Amino acid sequence: MKNYLKYIGILGLAVGLTACETDLEETVFNSSQAKPAVLENLDASYVLDAQKSDETVFTLTWSEPDMGYQAVVTNYVEMDFADHNFENFTVLAATGKGGKQAFTHHALNSLLMKFLENNEQELVATDLELRIASVISQDADTIYSNVIKTTITPFVGEREYPFLAARGAAGNWDFNNCQKLYSKEEDENYAAMVYTNGAGWKVSGDEGWSTAAGNWGLREGETYEEEKSQVTLFNDGGSKDVSIYKHKSYFVEFNNQTGVLKMSQPHDSWGVVGDHNNWKNDGVNDTELTFTTEVDKVGKTQNILTVTMEMKAGNKWKIRPDNKWPDDKGPSQLKFEGDVVDNGDGNFRVDAAGNYTIKWYFNKVEPRLVVTKN
Repeated sequence: MKNYLKYIGILGLAVGLTACETDLEETVFNSSQAKPAVLENLDASYVLDAQKSDETVFTLTWSEPDMGYQAVVTNYVEMDFADHNFENFTVLAATGKGGKQAFTHHALNSLLMKFLENNEQELVATDLELRIASVISQDADTIYSNVIKTTITPFVGEREYPFLAARGAAGNWDFNNCQKLYSKEEDENYAAMVYTNGAGWKVSGDEGWSTAAGNWGLREGETYEEEKSQVTLFNDGGSKDVSIYKHKSYFVEFNNQTGVLKMSQPHDSWGVVGDHNNWKNDGVNDTELTFTTEVDKVGKTQNILTVTMEMKAGNKWKIRPDNKWPDDKGPSQLKFEGDVVDNGDGNFRVDAAGNYTIKWYFNKVEPRLVVTKN
């Protein structure tokens, strides 16, 4: 089958007082004569590793397809179970020219796990096939590269960092279920956003409150200024709770060698602002997120701020605190996944109308937003 594409060819261009000439030409795209991309083989198998989340597991490489003329081509990386003839494929990425697409352990794991779960398959080593689908328009035939095979083993869970517990009433004082401060560089510096809910807490290094692992608090008998941006905590076992911070959430930094605690970004609420509420700039009517917890696939407690809400097709939005703009969160501040895209102007966007659940996993080294269309 032939598909026809018309385009305007520019025959000449003169600058100043000279004339411009154009000519209308018709170019015929014949998919049977086009040359598809050629995809290079991968290794026979890969084992994805949570501890290498940001590292590249492999880079797909292919030669560019030849459509017979200078066409704008979109190349889709398609994946399916081996020997399924791409009857139920998923798209891993879409790209233009370049002939390369890298995948990190975390990104590929997320894509693979979603694919396996959607097909009700176990999260085990899986034989897969990949190919490149090259498209110039929705009316033209798609041409496909050769098919390559590999086996990929997903991981369950996420990268682990050294941590201390921000252990308090917000987590029922439970070491395993409370929020954490993480050392991204695996040194003496720990940090994270923490939702204290205005209640007291301490910094703890183990379940037994031992001073060997660390049991930091404010010194008994001393008077502290409320909301002081920096204080020193003491690891003496008899210290009192950190109870001078009354807002619900903070960005917390702690040095376990000096005991210096830094508190910033105090806020009392977080909400969704966007097209759905006319971008309320009068300090009211953001759709508020609520604090809750959930248990993940490996049995760990995850702390989240969440909301379920209706959104229209094309709804643009972002997250902000206290119905105000300082410290707002958009695609450049939060990693995101699920049924949401970057609108390109600092806002998130959903493309289909419907009911959505937004989950912000804020208490992490790299906070993550997951949006699901219900």
